[in-house]
Formats: sequence, structure tokens, C-alpha cells
Amino acid sequence: MNSTQPLEKRIPYLEDNRYEKNDLGLTYKKGTATFKVWSPLAKKVWVNLYTSSEAESPAEKIEMTLDDTVWVLTLDKELDGFFYTYSFLHTEAEVESADLYSKAVGLNGDRSAIIDLSKTDPENWDQDSVEQVSRITDAIIWEIHIEDFSSDQSASFSSENRGKYLAFTEENVTVDSQEEQPAGVAYLSSLGINYIHILPAFDFANDETVPAYNWGYDPKNYMVPEGKYASDPADPYSRIREFKEMVAALHRQNLGVVLDVVYNHTFVYDDSWFQLTVPDYYYRQTHDGFPTNGSGCGNETASERKMMRKYLIDSILYWVEEYHIDGFRFDLMGLHDVDTMNLLRKTLNERGHERVLLYGEPWNAGSVAIYEPNKPADKYHIGELADGIAVFNDEFRDAIKGPVFDKRKGGFLQGATGHDDSAYSTTDLIASILANTQSDVGRFRLPDEKQWARNPSQVITYASAHDNLTLYDKLVASSEGNSSYDRDVDLVQLNKLNAALLFTSLGGIFMQAGEEWGRTKYGDENSFKSSIDINLLDWERAYENKDLVSYYKGMIAIRKAYAPLRDDTNKTGDAVCFSQLHDNLIAYTIPNTTGEGDWSMMAVIVNTNGASSRVELKSSYPLPKEWTIIANRHTAGLTSLGTILGNRLIINPKEVLVLVS
Repeated sequence: MNSTQPLEKRIPYLEDNRYEKNDLGLTYKKGTATFKVWSPLAKKVWVNLYTSSEAESPAEKIEMTLDDTVWVLTLDKELDGFFYTYSFLHTEAEVESADLYSKAVGLNGDRSAIIDLSKTDPENWDQDSVEQVSRITDAIIWEIHIEDFSSDQSASFSSENRGKYLAFTEENVTVDSQEEQPAGVAYLSSLGINYIHILPAFDFANDETVPAYNWGYDPKNYMVPEGKYASDPADPYSRIREFKEMVAALHRQNLGVVLDVVYNHTFVYDDSWFQLTVPDYYYRQTHDGFPTNGSGCGNETASERKMMRKYLIDSILYWVEEYHIDGFRFDLMGLHDVDTMNLLRKTLNERGHERVLLYGEPWNAGSVAIYEPNKPADKYHIGELADGIAVFNDEFRDAIKGPVFDKRKGGFLQGATGHDDSAYSTTDLIASILANTQSDVGRFRLPDEKQWARNPSQVITYASAHDNLTLYDKLVASSEGNSSYDRDVDLVQLNKLNAALLFTSLGGIFMQAGEEWGRTKYGDENSFKSSIDINLLDWERAYENKDLVSYYKGMIAIRKAYAPLRDDTNKTGDAVCFSQLHDNLIAYTIPNTTGEGDWSMMAVIVNTNGASSRVELKSSYPLPKEWTIIANRHTAGLTSLGTILGNRLIINPKEVLVLVS
């Protein structure tokens, strides 16, 4: 068997000759380096040793030996500081590739680096840890891009760390030199969140010497941090050490770190390390032999193939154990198969990482590439995903503020549900508030198709993310006669209503950085390569809208104080009762079925109509005679805002009430 054989013969052969051990790539100890690469059909393989990442030709080219299914070379010499690649002879011409299993790379990730990883550990790294949540429904996740976090000149980050990993290590950053206006990690520790979701920070395809903005969804080297966020991208030690210092700093603030990962495609196809190492194996093909394109990026990886599945799992384990990462968000998770995601969850659990979060996008981008018996790991196959794997709830996102692909259409917040041109109804929002786990909600029955999750731990509830318009920009675009992105009192109030509903919903909670202060990108709905001026976090806006930030903090505190909102079983969802379910008006009671905390019942009433409405609260549990108000349209928190007697009340227009007893 060789690389010239038809694809339908090569793939079964490669599947039968997979490699099971966990020592692929470079194993380096002072004075000894062992290289292992899986490429069973290659005729010959060499290791090329370079004295620098820019050297034009290798100092040595050494042939490897095929040992069963892997090519192996051991060198007894000191190689710290050298770089290497592999040369493969598949057909008639040699091709050169970096190591798929690179643990370190040089500038722009073109060559693998030989380093002593122990030299990259920050002080006391062996003691670094954070209290990970025991269930994803306890997670409150804040999504941020490395550069966005620290590029605003109004925040006092040091100039050398702006846009870098090390900005997250600075603890005394303020806005406009005002001590009472913290920014950076000091702000995060006061907000109440417990996880930072970092947009892709593995090595992606770009020129690391040029300050061009990029979200990072262009994979190149999966097991190495991106160099542009390091103080010296050309130094293989710099990016690794500083990434670890960022993680340690966030852990000191009691914040877990989630890494956004993109295993579903690579930036290039023909010249990717996958394709150069084992041609056609790591990618899916149509029945005609062409690359499938469910990713929309010209290719998609074949997670159902044994060595691609192994690669995904090996690299995730590496990030957990070498970099202490606490969770992973999978880009286009629906392009991976159910068996791969379930095996990943099982492997993490067996290695003592059962609290590492796993969640991903619920769609597969219309791919036709996963054939039976493989099943896409998407929303429509969530029943077959293992416990401990969650998906984003795009139904909550669109029902609360309107569809993301039509910026002018509103949703519940704008009082648009029930209109002829509305794509979503109040019932869509209700279903997603319950993490799409219920069909009966008191006196109402929801459509069967709205009950697609087994329990709330399978669902991430959110209103906005880096994709599409920010929440505030969506409110601007869908409001008549409003084209300004400056503070608008009415839109800020709608933003507050969003927080009230988001934090009283079931499932894990996710928010885009700055959502809590009305973040704007000035209407740019796809800012993946827009300027940093569009993308940066405007820290001054946090204090221009400090009432909104305070409201989010209050709702986070309420969520943490009332255990039923964080229930990962269906017990709470089964007990929730909706007594009002009309267009743009909802009212529901949430009894405390957990027995935890001081409150026995919570009620949430939201009216986004332009007129007052009468509401009568209902529940299958005994209702109190008196309620304490802890949130209204202006303020939220654990302090009483007054009391309400009885269970019949009038709610004002554009109002929310959160009541407890």
C-alpha cells in the first residue's frame, strides 16, 4: 500500500494501522531528543534540524526509521534552541512540514522548536489551580479577545503589555487614572463572573510581526500559543511562558480559563501540516473525492477517523495538563461527530478532569459530510451527547432580541414578538428560559420541538457573542429613529431587561465582554478583521453606563444566591409555572425545590409592551402572601427594594420585577 493508491483503499488501511501510544511528536530531555511521526504510507521521512527559525537550509537532514506504523529518530545531543521540520517522500517529490504535534514553534509557526518545557513554568506553577465549578450551570462565562481586553488607551495598562497575554497579569489598572474605576482583572474580580472565555489563542495563520487584527479562527499549530500576543514572537519560550503567566494570574482572581478551539478546519488545505504529513487522511471528502466544506473555509477535518480523533483528544489533554486550561468552546462543534466528543468527555473524566467545561456551537453549517453511522455533535443530536457537553442556545439569543441575520427585526426586548414580521414568539423565549427541557409550563404547553435538551447542563444560555451585532448595536439597529451608538436611556433599560431574563434562566450563562456596559462596535456585525478601534473594549463606557454594570452585578449576585436557577437537573424546570404567556409579557414562579438558601420562591415578571398589564402569579406550590422586590427596571441586587402584598399586581410598561419570599 502506498500514497498513490485510490482513496477508498488508503483510508481503511490507515485506519487499521493507527498508532495508540501517547508519545507522538518530540520527546525532549536534556541531551536526548526522540522524534516520532505517524505517516504509514510515506516512502521515506527525514528530520531537518535548523539552527534558527529563519535559516535557509538545515544544518542536518537525518533519515528516520519506520517502526511498525511510526517513523522514529533518537538523537543523543544537546538540541535546546534548535528548530526542526519533517521531510516526507509520498510520491516523487519531497514535501516539508512542521510537526503536527509541535509543542513549541518559531516565528509565524513555520518550524517546530526544541525547548525545555520546564523552563516555561511560572513560579509555583505546580501549585497553580482554581476552584472549577462542579456543574456547568454554575458557570458565568465572559468572552474576550486577547487584544480587545487591553488596547483602550484610557485604561492604564503598560504600553509593553497592551494587546498581550501579560496584560491579564496587571492588577492595578484603572480608567482615566481614577482609583474608583478599575479595569482589567481588577474589574473582572468585582463583576462576579467565574470564567474567562478567550477567543482562539492557539497558533493561527498570520504574520506575527504585523499588527493586523484577527479573531484567530485560522488554525495552524494546535498545541502552541499564538505568538503575536507574546512580547517576543520569535522566541519559542516567550509565548509559552507568558500564556502560562496569564492563566496563573486569572486563576489568582478565582477565574477559570476557557479556550476557544477550532478543530473543524485549517486555514490552508494543500499545505497544511495534516495534508503534508498524511495526504487526504485528516480531511473529509465528498463521494467524488473533493474536500467537503461544511466549515465554509474550504475544508473540514474528519474527526471520525481514528487518528484525527486521537489528535483532537491528545491536544485537548495537553492544554489541560500543560497549560491548566479549565474549559473549551468548540467552534462549529456540529462538524465533529458524537462519538469523538463523547470519547473526549470520557477521557477527560478518566484522567481526573471531570470538571473541565466542554461546550460548542450547536450547528453544523449545512455540512453533508458526516455520513452514517457518524452523527454530528449538534443540537439535533444532543440526546446522544454525553453528560458534560453543552451547546449554545441560539433560540434564547434570537427570541430575546430578534434574529441575528436581520438586524432590523426585534424580539421580546423590543416588544416585537407577535408582530406579523416577527420570527420569534414569547413561547420561544419561554422554552429557552427553561433551557428547552420542558413542554408543560403551568397552564401552557409548548410545542414538542422546543423540548430538545435532556437537562439544563446541556445548554449555554446567552444573548450576544463575538459573532454578529453586539447586544447594544442590535438594539440600536432594531429601534425606530435611533442611529446613534451613544448612551440612550431607553436602550440601556432594555439591556437591563436582558440581564434580568438571562440570569434567571436555566443552563450555563455566557456573555460577550462589555455586554454589561452596552458595548458597541458601531454596527460592525462581523469584525473579525476590522480595526482594533472597532473591536477594543471601551473601558470609559463601563463608567458612562455604570448603572448598567451595577445592574448586571446585581443580577449575577441574585443568580448565585438562588440555587434553583443553577439546577442541573429537571427538578426546577418541572416546577416552574408560567401564569402569563402573552406577546411581550411573561410572568413565572420558580419554587425552591433544592432546599438551599433563604428564599422559598422567586417570581419574575417582564412587560415589554408599551402599556401596563395586570398579572396574577400562579404556582403548584403554596404562594406567599408577601413578596420582597430585589430587582426592577432600574436596580438589581440582594437588597430589598420594597414589598408587594398578594399575587395580583400591575406591571408598568417596559418593566421587570424579580420578587422573592
